[in-house]
Amino acid sequence: MSINAPFLASTVQDRITTELEGLYQRTRSRVSDADKKLGLELLIEANCDLLDTCFGSIFEELSRLQPSKDLLDANAVIEDIKSKARHYIRWIGPFISNDRLPPVIAHYYTLMHQMDLGSGSKPYMAFNITTDFAAVLKQALAKLADGRVTDVQEIVDLLVEVFDETLQPLLIRPKELMKFNFVVNKTLDGVISIVKMLNKHMLRKLAPSIPMNLYPVVARHLEEFLIA
Repeated sequence: MSINAPFLASTVQDRITTELEGLYQRTRSRVSDADKKLGLELLIEANCDLLDTCFGSIFEELSRLQPSKDLLDANAVIEDIKSKARHYIRWIGPFISNDRLPPVIAHYYTLMHQMDLGSGSKPYMAFNITTDFAAVLKQALAKLADGRVTDVQEIVDLLVEVFDETLQPLLIRPKELMKFNFVVNKTLDGVISIVKMLNKHMLRKLAPSIPMNLYPVVARHLEEFLIA
């Protein structure tokens, strides 16, 4: 599938795009229990891949360059967020009638793209962002890269906003498409709020401990995801 800039893109496992392709084709007519189970697991893996690629990998890189307890704690928070994602996505399984899944599968299918963004053709999960947000993000990353950022809060606000942008297509829109009853919907809204809170708390705690000489490393990492 094709996608026009500006967008955010993150690599995913080959098997996710391959299996999602098959799942999408099968579920256009009917959804079996096995398809439902596979769909939920692919949703989990796609979300965990994104967390590892966007956040886990940069924390590991920073930790390699300058080890610190805060970076170890940040990785622990990422694992906690992934654990909660796995738990609650599996928890909603019994509440999902098979006919609720096709719109969600189709939605995730539209996020998968085979692209060459400079290092060979790879499978990506990608979604559009507004032109205004892309411009703000590009400007902020340029400042981060060349050392013009002096207020660490700018880094926090930037990373929080990027994280919140990913939640819309990956969790919030799928939840809306499944049209759950009030109780399930309320529970999932609570889970999404917890995930956002954990992420914001982690970044606020971590950002002050990142030395200014490593800001360009963070900038280069984030620039890989922005196609504008």
